[in-house]
Amino acid sequence: MGGKGRLTGIVIITMLAVLTSGCWDRRELQDRNFVMAVAIDVAEAGEKPGQSQAARQTETFIQPHGDKRYRVSMQVLRLSPAGSDSQQSGSGNAGGRTFVVSNIGQSIFEILRDMLGQVSKPLYFEHIQAIVISEAAAQKAGIKPIIDLFLRDAEMRWRIKVFITPGEARPIIEYVPPNKEAGGIYLANILRNHIKNIHVAGARTDLGNISVTLDNKQDMAIPRIEMEDNIVKSSGVALFKQDKFVGYADEQAVAGIKFIRATEKSAIITVLGDNPDEVVAFELFMHDTRLAAHVDGDNIYFTLDINMQGNLGEYQAPGQIKGAADPAFIRRIEVKTAAEVKRIVLYAKDTCQSRGSDVLNFSTKLKAYHPQTWAKVKDHWDELFPYIPLVVSVNVVINQIGEHR
Repeated sequence: MGGKGRLTGIVIITMLAVLTSGCWDRRELQDRNFVMAVAIDVAEAGEKPGQSQAARQTETFIQPHGDKRYRVSMQVLRLSPAGSDSQQSGSGNAGGRTFVVSNIGQSIFEILRDMLGQVSKPLYFEHIQAIVISEAAAQKAGIKPIIDLFLRDAEMRWRIKVFITPGEARPIIEYVPPNKEAGGIYLANILRNHIKNIHVAGARTDLGNISVTLDNKQDMAIPRIEMEDNIVKSSGVALFKQDKFVGYADEQAVAGIKFIRATEKSAIITVLGDNPDEVVAFELFMHDTRLAAHVDGDNIYFTLDINMQGNLGEYQAPGQIKGAADPAFIRRIEVKTAAEVKRIVLYAKDTCQSRGSDVLNFSTKLKAYHPQTWAKVKDHWDELFPYIPLVVSVNVVINQIGEHR
C-alpha cells in the first residue's frame, strides 16, 4: 500500500473512533432526578386531616384491576446553583437538599413510573441510599414482594440500606438532617456507624444480604428506625421468619445478636464496680468468638466461646481515683464484664427464640457440621428452635487503663 493509501486508512480509522466514542446515552446532571431514598407505606397512610378527595386522587392513577396496596414516596436530590442554600432556607423544607413526591397503587414499578407525572425530569436510581418500609406494609404481604423490584432492576445497588419503621415511612425521608445533607445519605451513614455502636445493626443487612437470606429461606433481622419529635434514630431490629414480620428486638438484643454472630467490631460494655457509685466502661478492641453445634443422641445444643480484649475506657468513682490501677480491681471488672456479656447474649437468645426467628445462625451451623442430624430435624425445626439450649463462656482481658492513671 502506498503512502496515500496509508494516510486514507488513518483518516478513516480516526473518523470512526471519533464517531463511536463517548457515552451514547449521556445526560447532563441537571437533566436528571437523582432518587436518594424510597419510603413504602400502606395505601391508607399519609391521609392528612382536612385533605380533599381531589388532592388525594392527584397522587394516584386509574388502576384497571386489583386494590391500591402501597403508598410509595421518593426523596429526590435538589440540584441548585452554588450559594443558593441561603435562598432555600425560607422554603418549606428548611433548606434541605431534597424534596419528596408520593404515589399510590399496587405495582411498585407502575407507581414509580406514574410519578413521572409529578416531576419534570427522568428518575435516576443508581444513587439510591436507603429504603424505609413501614411495619404495616411489611405485614401486608411480607417483605419479599416489596423489594422484588429493587432486586430485579439494573439501576438498583445491592448496598442499599434497608429499614423497618413501626410508624409511617414517608416522614422519615422527609426529615431534614441538622447538617442539611441529603436525607438518604444521612440514613445510610447511620447504619455505617454500626462498627462503633453495638446497638446499631448494620452488618449483613444491606439489600444484597437480604436477597441472599431470602433465597436461602433463612430468617433475618432488618434495622429498625423511628422518628419522634423530629428526632430520627436507628436502634433495635425487626425480626422476620423468612420474609414474614414477627416482632422487634431492642438494642440490648441487637448487642447480643452481634456477639453471637461475631459481627461486632467495637463495643462499650458498662458495669458497676464494687459499689453503686462506681461505673466502669470496658472498650472492646479484639475478640475471638466461636459458635458450635453439638449433638448428643437426640439432644441438640450450642456452645458459644468468647474471648475479649480491650481497655478500661471510663471509670467513675467519686472520691476514689486510685482503684482503677489496682490489679485486684481490674480482675473484678474483667469478671463482671464477662458476666454482663453473657447476660446480654442469653437475653438476645431468649428474645429471638420467643419470636421464633433464627437470626442466630443455629440452623446454619447445624446444617454445616451435622448434616445427618439436620436432615432429621429440618422439617420440624420451627418447633425445636425455641427450646435449643446455648451454653455461654466469656473471658475478658483488660490490657490498658488509659493515659491518666
